[in-house]
Amino acid sequence: MPIEDERRTFEVDGKEYAVRIPKIQDIKEANELRSKTFNESLSRGDLLRDQLESELRKRNLWTDDREMEYQTLRREVLDGEFRLQKGGIKLKRAKELALEMSEKRAKMVDLLSSRTDLDSNTCEGKADAARFNYLFSCCLVYDEDDEAYFPNKLDDYLENQEDPVALAGATEFYYLISGSDTLDDNLPENIFLKKFKFVDEKLRLVDPEGRLVDVDGKHIDENGLYIKWQEDGTSYNVDANGRKVTDEGKFEVASSPFLDDDGKPVDESQFTDDEEEKKPKKTRAKRKKKVKVVEETEAEAEAEDSEESEAEVEAEVS
Repeated sequence: MPIEDERRTFEVDGKEYAVRIPKIQDIKEANELRSKTFNESLSRGDLLRDQLESELRKRNLWTDDREMEYQTLRREVLDGEFRLQKGGIKLKRAKELALEMSEKRAKMVDLLSSRTDLDSNTCEGKADAARFNYLFSCCLVYDEDDEAYFPNKLDDYLENQEDPVALAGATEFYYLISGSDTLDDNLPENIFLKKFKFVDEKLRLVDPEGRLVDVDGKHIDENGLYIKWQEDGTSYNVDANGRKVTDEGKFEVASSPFLDDDGKPVDESQFTDDEEEKKPKKTRAKRKKKVKVVEETEAEAEAEDSEESEAEVEAEVS
């Protein structure tokens, strides 16, 4: 995906779109909307960010234990940065250390999720969201001609926030104006992992041949499903233990009869819920023959009744 300083392009269903850097007029209008949203939120009595900490503790969303856990993770990540920078350890251990740092950062983000959720409902959070939405609605365009995707800007976007193009574009716009993906690239653990080719350009784990793997080193495809590579460069789906499976996740294995205590094949038909299937084939055949005879007898009886009725009608007429 091409990335430029003033623009990011992306594709949805085979069509190219882009998000551009906001123009001065866009920023001016967005800032005016932010101020208006903030004042309206404040007049309704919404929280300010300065009140966030006490509100979190009042709702038991942030406690001393969570604070201690967060600070412990933070110290461990910083210690990892020091050890990676210093070096002098086995490369295998350094890789493990880098992956541990990534996991701990993710836990830190998870711990902060309650703060983030509540922050979005503060006066500042609502104002910032309004500003972002307005700017995004102005900056999402068709890549081929720079035509606005939302001609009516914010009104159109608010009515179509679940549009696949809008969903993908909002993420790209966030990256464009915040540089957060660049920030990920510059984390010490990611710099190390990329330098020694443990990850690809998307920071996904790979083997020495550049093929995707999970944290345990098992090969996976683009969707995270386990696969087994063959010498000819093709692959097939497997389970976590390397056993071949179909695209639907079923095992590709020849089925054999189960055995009884004497080692003889078990007749599985006796365990079926179908009463008809439980009966021996000969019995079923006889039953079919009996049914056929009964049907023929009934047909003959109906024919005789019909003949007798016709005879009675003729007698009455004469």
